[in-house]
Amino acid sequence: MGQIKTLTLHPLAVAVVTLSASSALAQTTTSQQPVIQFGEVVVAAERNLAATEKDARTVVVTRVQLEEQLPESIAQALKYEPNVQVEGGPRYSNQSPNIRGLSGLRVLQTIDGARQNFNSGHRGTYQVDPELLKQVEVKKGPASSLWGSGAIGGVVAMTTKRASDLLNSGESFGGYLKEELGSNGDSTETSAALYGQSGHLDYLVNGSVSDHDNLEIGGGDELANSASENAALLARAGFQLGDRQRVDLSIRHNNREEDVPSNPNANVGTSSPLVERDITDQNVTTNYWVQALEGKHTSKFTLYRNDTQFDEFRPTQGENGQQDNTEVQTTGIAITNATRGFGGEWVYGLDWYKDDVTTVRDGDSRPANLNADTDVLGLYAQADFTFGDTFTLTPGVRYDRFEAKSQQLTDSARDDSAVSPSIAAAVKATDWMTLTASYAKAFRAPGVEEMYTQGTHFCYFGPFCNTFVPNPELEAEEARNTELRADFAFSGLISSNDELSASASVFRNKVDNFIEQLVINPHPQMGFPMNTTYLNVDEAELKGFELAAAYLVNDLVLGLSYGQTEGRDLADDSYLGNIPANKWVLDLGYYFLQRDLKAGLRTSVVSAQDQLPESETREFDSYTLADAYVTWEPATGNMNGLKLGLALDNLADEEYRVAFQELYMPGRNIKLSASYRF
Repeated sequence: MGQIKTLTLHPLAVAVVTLSASSALAQTTTSQQPVIQFGEVVVAAERNLAATEKDARTVVVTRVQLEEQLPESIAQALKYEPNVQVEGGPRYSNQSPNIRGLSGLRVLQTIDGARQNFNSGHRGTYQVDPELLKQVEVKKGPASSLWGSGAIGGVVAMTTKRASDLLNSGESFGGYLKEELGSNGDSTETSAALYGQSGHLDYLVNGSVSDHDNLEIGGGDELANSASENAALLARAGFQLGDRQRVDLSIRHNNREEDVPSNPNANVGTSSPLVERDITDQNVTTNYWVQALEGKHTSKFTLYRNDTQFDEFRPTQGENGQQDNTEVQTTGIAITNATRGFGGEWVYGLDWYKDDVTTVRDGDSRPANLNADTDVLGLYAQADFTFGDTFTLTPGVRYDRFEAKSQQLTDSARDDSAVSPSIAAAVKATDWMTLTASYAKAFRAPGVEEMYTQGTHFCYFGPFCNTFVPNPELEAEEARNTELRADFAFSGLISSNDELSASASVFRNKVDNFIEQLVINPHPQMGFPMNTTYLNVDEAELKGFELAAAYLVNDLVLGLSYGQTEGRDLADDSYLGNIPANKWVLDLGYYFLQRDLKAGLRTSVVSAQDQLPESETREFDSYTLADAYVTWEPATGNMNGLKLGLALDNLADEEYRVAFQELYMPGRNIKLSASYRF
């Protein structure tokens, strides 16, 4: 690995210079300019939905959709999207999305612009209650030219609520109470919020408490050790500093208690003992926006700190049990600028973040030492150039420098760099059709767990154990994605007020230096593997296509989508694991009672996954899921402010297993919700 010496400025110094320049630009505008609408500015300065990146690979799950579905996890909120699959098994705290065959560290997640980098062993990575969210945005495919390391599979960007999302026009104070009940696991969730606006200040406090007993899988069998309790809190305040500046502070806290197998996607056994887990996730994020050049320039400055801790007790390990602690602290700065001018629309900025990973067992460092830190600095720019309202060219590039070091391993320090270019060209062929071709290169720096884990993995019997072998020389994964898509939009097809939108896309993502956990070095007499390590394997190829269509007429909403992905190891042309099965989704919704009531049915038809690696002995059969929902929210009258919801998951109580997962998924769940806003 070459030593990187080209960037010498500390990231905080770069941030100060950039922010100072933005503030100076702000002073060039006059106070007679109209007050800016910061709800729009947030979008303009965000990368995943920036004005320069309005492509259909970005899917937005709105608050309305979240309230229709009442999802128990972030992954559940995304399960209807083409080529998106729920991973992690039936225990909701362990679920995460698989996007086009990539998941885990290969899918970047953010909350209000702050990276969420926790990843360790068989522990869940999504520590936020969907009740606190305004929306979830998903960008499919590599996005490193804007987001840096970890975005080779996509980005899941979550946005929490704020007062302006809940206050009606003319209101200065409000709140709501909400109760949810679920039949599967006898779940309950109680939520409440207070929010308001006074002068230049707006504020929100939103919390929830939930618990559920053991789940039932399809067919009625109980899943042992799947109960949990969770408490979540969001406090957020914003202040408008004059006409063109705003600052926003948010504090999140989440605590979950559960007794689960050490691998929650398995049952309790010799290699997966029972663990009593206490998970605490805390975040502080400060955002500052400034606008200049008569509204043509917006800067967003983000400073954040995440602290995620897993305190685990294994009662079966010895006389006094075993106490483990895993903690990941992430400190970061992000600066995002959006500018209209110089012949185009620009998004550019800086990211810096540092991860500190600490593991402790019974007061001492664990045998599998993982005390390490990483330091990453990235600079990026992307622009839209439009020619004649028919052709748009979007080039982008990002430079990242990353460093890592383990406190337990000598000669473990390393640094490396990566350049991630991208380019897209869009042609508005007709009033109703747009054709787009894009190419993006992305990378993922190896994680500290992959490079530095050592010590006992598991034991067969007596002194015969499988141990981890560290590999600090892992290469970064590199992805190259090519995509072609066509987007269509029609109106007035059958009636004067109907609309039809459709899209079709085909993609191929080639990943070099794919990092996999492998068991190696068989015992000379007994044959079982004695070591586990992480290695770069030969080039992998993920290819597939997606189809989607939506039709709206009067009170009818109709949607249809299909996704298909194939994954192969190009070294021997064998199939890869963890590839989503082919999936059709039909979505039917209808409004009644002057649109106060909406009822819908979503049907997912998932094919059998028969493209299996040679080492895979399990079978993953086809299945069909039917989900339904009803929401009623009277707009006028004495019951204004009341909202009732009914969501029914897995109506037929189908017994099914998601491809490449060990356990079967939850059965029928009837969920009721009632909320009142005042």
